[in-house]
Amino acid sequence: MAGRPNRSASLQTAPLRAVEPDPAAVSLDKVKAILAPLDRAQKSKLFELVQAGHLEDDQMTVEVGRLIVAMLNGPRTEHARRIWTGWFDPVMLRTDQLMLAESRPPGCMHVVDASAWWFALLPHLRELAGRVQSDIAALASEHPLDRVLASPAAADWAEELRVRSLEVLRQRGVAGPLLATANSERLTLLRKRGLAGVAPLSMGDLAMLDTMLDHAPLWKGAVRPRETIGILHAVSEMAEHGSADGAMHYALALINGSRDPDQALALHGMSPGPALVEAAVGHVQFAWQCLRQKLEDLHLGRPAPPQLTAGETVDRLQERAFRWYDTLQGFGVERGGRNWAAVSAAVGRVTGLVEGEVVPVLSHRLLTLNASTSARPLIDPVRFINGFNHRLRRRGIAASTNPWLTAIGEHLAALFRQIGAYGREDALSAMADLCELAEEAGYPIEVTAIDKTLLGIAERALRDGRELNAGESRLIERVVTVATEERRRCRWWVSGELVSLLDAAQQRGIGPTPQ
Repeated sequence: MAGRPNRSASLQTAPLRAVEPDPAAVSLDKVKAILAPLDRAQKSKLFELVQAGHLEDDQMTVEVGRLIVAMLNGPRTEHARRIWTGWFDPVMLRTDQLMLAESRPPGCMHVVDASAWWFALLPHLRELAGRVQSDIAALASEHPLDRVLASPAAADWAEELRVRSLEVLRQRGVAGPLLATANSERLTLLRKRGLAGVAPLSMGDLAMLDTMLDHAPLWKGAVRPRETIGILHAVSEMAEHGSADGAMHYALALINGSRDPDQALALHGMSPGPALVEAAVGHVQFAWQCLRQKLEDLHLGRPAPPQLTAGETVDRLQERAFRWYDTLQGFGVERGGRNWAAVSAAVGRVTGLVEGEVVPVLSHRLLTLNASTSARPLIDPVRFINGFNHRLRRRGIAASTNPWLTAIGEHLAALFRQIGAYGREDALSAMADLCELAEEAGYPIEVTAIDKTLLGIAERALRDGRELNAGESRLIERVVTVATEERRRCRWWVSGELVSLLDAAQQRGIGPTPQ
């Protein structure tokens, strides 16, 4: 058609040229692939070498340096927030247990709390935070972010943010809106962390934020000590060269981090005060709360939040609960005193749970145990209840002498004889478990030399030559003991089954050597 260009012809006469790859970009890709497997320390060391001029090409020095910086810094962008929350690093909780406390001990500043406070303060710090953010971003494009954040300039930015935050906190009429915003932001952060049922921040928490920001320069850059001596030294130094109030807030944070009653008692011995007493009471309440919810989870089908106990066993939780209880006297918390009601309530909820719900549930399981189910899973729970009640009695806390019904002992003894009569291959193991369970319940099963079925089971196990477990060994030793005593008592006549058993025991080196 006239006037219309022939596009196909033009395409044929002007073939596309292949685009040559940029050699510099290809080289950087190769460098990045080489650097990727290196850890952070190795990348940092390599950056130092590059900065020292070990690459001959100046342009590659710049490009490779930027590449390493980008790999070291990663996608982190909220630099101003990190600068501000850095004031709390030495005192901040990063584990979640205490967030779920029904009554949190004083001095708890969790990483989620700090972030929520930052987002609440941010509208009041917008201009300053924006300037700090852009300054850090500019420096971080050429230098590793960790070095930027550890620089004198970063210390100046942190101080500006701290001072401005205190000014905001102390403005008239700002507390209510600030607290509401912080709690709103905190809910979002808690959901991301999988935490539910956390008590909201209060005016007391807002006052603690003010106090912590006020004292933050005292512990800035402090490394949290692990040993008690180190903790005492750090707190003493802060009290001597800073302020007693700031040192006490640092001490509370250390206790909240370790949850160690011995460390708390040592701090109280060095610097006694009501804040440490309040903290001790709070930790007693929390320790008994953890034990209560673990028991509910194990025996009553009421799941406890996994963060609450962080995988700790019920025995470990019981140990901590009683350790905190036992240290109360050192804090001056006496029965009937001002702080005792909270402690008594926490302990009472656990003892009431054990007596009113856990023991009945376990008793039902014991009474419905039959020949086709194993007794082994019930041994540890029964042993735990016995040990728990024993600890209560030692401390003068009311507990029944034996919570297990006599019917339980009768049922276990009947089941013992029933299993022996069935001729099961695993009869010895099952009977040994029943013996152990019955002993824990306070009703030891009687073993007699006239029980020919039991004598035969024990003999077969001895002659099999297999390795016996601890429970089986104890049962066989009991059988051999009563058989030996029966032979001494009736030396002129004993059953063939008894003689055969003692012969098998002698061959295995069990029991006394015949005279």
